[in-house]
Amino acid sequence: MITLHTVVKNEERFIKQALSAALSCNEVKRVLVWDTGSTDKTVEEILSLADKRIEFQQKGKVDRKGLVQLRKQQLEMTKTPWFLLVDGDEIWPEKNLKKLISAIKQSGPETIALVNKTRNVVGDIYHYLPEPEGHYQIDQWKGHLNIRAIRNLSGLTVKGEYPNEWYELHDKKIQNFSICSNQESPGRTARRFLDRYQDFCLQFVDTWYLHTTHLKRSGNWLSELLTIDRLKKHKWFYRLKGNQLLKMGKFELPKLLQT
Repeated sequence: MITLHTVVKNEERFIKQALSAALSCNEVKRVLVWDTGSTDKTVEEILSLADKRIEFQQKGKVDRKGLVQLRKQQLEMTKTPWFLLVDGDEIWPEKNLKKLISAIKQSGPETIALVNKTRNVVGDIYHYLPEPEGHYQIDQWKGHLNIRAIRNLSGLTVKGEYPNEWYELHDKKIQNFSICSNQESPGRTARRFLDRYQDFCLQFVDTWYLHTTHLKRSGNWLSELLTIDRLKKHKWFYRLKGNQLLKMGKFELPKLLQT
């Protein structure tokens, strides 16, 4: 039902947990994991996962445009009705991922993608940024948001260059599609002609994954330095403003991170 798309570089600290969380879902039938020249133990961590669904490749070093081309290649290889983007810094709590998968199963044919929340941790895995610090805008929703579950449609492609890449259908970015009508008016039956791309829509799912993008993700600082845009994501100034951060409940964390 679902193919996992993962492209990584120097994600030693969290890649195993990120993949393991997704692999716990039986609906994930195929896992495309491509490394782009890691200099830490990322590859070793990936290979330690003995799961036949994983298809691992080492692609070597790529630039910003090359990263997007790899995403495009993964999309072209995908045969399942849906695919799920999981980066090496994105770890789904089990119940949260189940909620996302349930939304996929219950979605109508007009749903092109699901919008979900993120919890962006800072300093450690127990503290995260408050919602007003999130500036992503997708239709009426604003905050710490992302689109990770996308329907595999004919004509869908990915363009741009990292970190400003996007998926689009017939020259329209998927984040620019409207809200599904059944979310605006519960119980209303969608009357749509799905041979026309403009009839697709976005559905919001009130669930989140743990995003460790602002933490040290490699085992050593040299590998962090060698990774595109890595150091500028660390949010150093927030370490001096701990009172502005929200506290993560121990049992809200993915089980793989609970100690």
